[in-house]
Amino acid sequence: MDQPRQNEVLLEQVQKLVNEVQELKKEIQAKDARIGELESMNKYLTSKLYASKSEKVDPNQLSLLGDDSVFSWSEHTDEQSAEETKTEIKSTKKKKQTRQEQIASLPVKEKTYTLDKPFCPKGHELKKIGKKFVGDKLHFQPAKLWVEKIYSTTYKCENCSHDEVQDAFYQAPKPQRLFAHSLASPSVLENIVYQKYVLGTPLYRQLKDWHRLGWQVTESTLADWIIRGATLLQPLYQVIHDKLLQCPFLQGDETVIQVLHEPSKKPNSESRMWIIRTPQTSHSAGIFYAYKPDRSKKSGQELYAGFKGVLQCDGYAVYNSIDCQDRVGCLAHVRRKFYEAAKYDKQAQKPLKILNQIFSLEKDWKILSGSERQLKRLDELRPLLDIFWNCLNSLATLPKSLLGKAIAYARGQKEAINKLVKYGELDISNNTCEQAVKSLVIDRKNFLFSTSVAGAKANAIWLTLIESAKANGLDPEQYLGELLNEIPQFGPFVSAKQLEDYLPWNRNNNKIVQMT
Repeated sequence: MDQPRQNEVLLEQVQKLVNEVQELKKEIQAKDARIGELESMNKYLTSKLYASKSEKVDPNQLSLLGDDSVFSWSEHTDEQSAEETKTEIKSTKKKKQTRQEQIASLPVKEKTYTLDKPFCPKGHELKKIGKKFVGDKLHFQPAKLWVEKIYSTTYKCENCSHDEVQDAFYQAPKPQRLFAHSLASPSVLENIVYQKYVLGTPLYRQLKDWHRLGWQVTESTLADWIIRGATLLQPLYQVIHDKLLQCPFLQGDETVIQVLHEPSKKPNSESRMWIIRTPQTSHSAGIFYAYKPDRSKKSGQELYAGFKGVLQCDGYAVYNSIDCQDRVGCLAHVRRKFYEAAKYDKQAQKPLKILNQIFSLEKDWKILSGSERQLKRLDELRPLLDIFWNCLNSLATLPKSLLGKAIAYARGQKEAINKLVKYGELDISNNTCEQAVKSLVIDRKNFLFSTSVAGAKANAIWLTLIESAKANGLDPEQYLGELLNEIPQFGPFVSAKQLEDYLPWNRNNNKIVQMT
């Protein structure tokens, strides 16, 4: 082989080796990136399992980025504030209540001690000239059960009996029973429901108290009463839903529940509880829970059928299929992803810093009207959002990393997030609705699952009535007592008009004691 040919072969071999080295370098880089992703994911999952659950941010860590003028603390960072020139975190301590403030809403009874024999040691009679205050004492009256035997007096008209072939008898009217052929009374059912949904006490744990008080009831009876009671109040539940669908603005969310005996599903499969509520700025606060077997488009469309207003929700695709005027995003969902990413990637701290500034501004505008807040958002919030989107474009990250996923989610919600400046009546976050989800989650940790579909629907009805009462400043226990005493008296064909007065935002404060 001549020399030129040998050189050509050698060059081909060298080029081949160079290409192989380049391919190996790319493969190593890809594996390093994958290792980095897995390490980040491992740290994230470990922190989810073992670390404290909080969204606090270290101001000293963020100050390393410079430009501290963009950052200030908000209600989403535990009410903390950071100053540019100081490294200390100033915490706002809640004012400690005085003893008198703690008992200010309780009824007061006076008790005055007197001498059995009002005579001095020398035998002279003592004259009463006044009394001295000694102190306060808090008392508790234990619960008790008793059986009420109900009779209806029978009357006979003697005159009519002489004139007619048969005797004329008349019966005194009697109240409508809560359930036919049952011991149930409004006061007992109200307490069962209150313990389960407000105090988070499952039925099997309530049994001990009822047995101690002398009522040898079974758990199945309590469960049956809860379902039958919910059925009685279902017309009011439906009226609340209809009223909410007429509102101009709503917030929506959903969470997982478990129903053991659900048709065509395994006991360990997931069902859904959907939540609708009015925004925090609404004067008539309503919260609606709805059981659905899934989180499909069909379930979402059924729930929101007839709603023509603006819906605020997260980025779940089903909400895009709902026929409404407009859909607005939630900035808290966006912030949450960057907060998690910032623990493992310093690049995430810069967009997080801008988001915290936005929440801080919103906190200052909380007392403004919807129109005033809209003007503020157009003037100050829109420029910050532009800075935020430009910031995301400048970040270099892997798509499957926590930061990459946070950026992808934010970009997917860009249009819905930018619409926040159009509606001053809505919050920039869906946190108010998520608080309603939290109430269900706390209960779910206690009673774990629903045995039947009827039980899941009953949970939705009771939670709707209780949480709506709380949102309107009502004592839920007294509100439930009013409903169970009065609504059954309307009979089985109660109309929506008759139920208007029983909507939680229409209650007469003289009849229902407000919570302090």
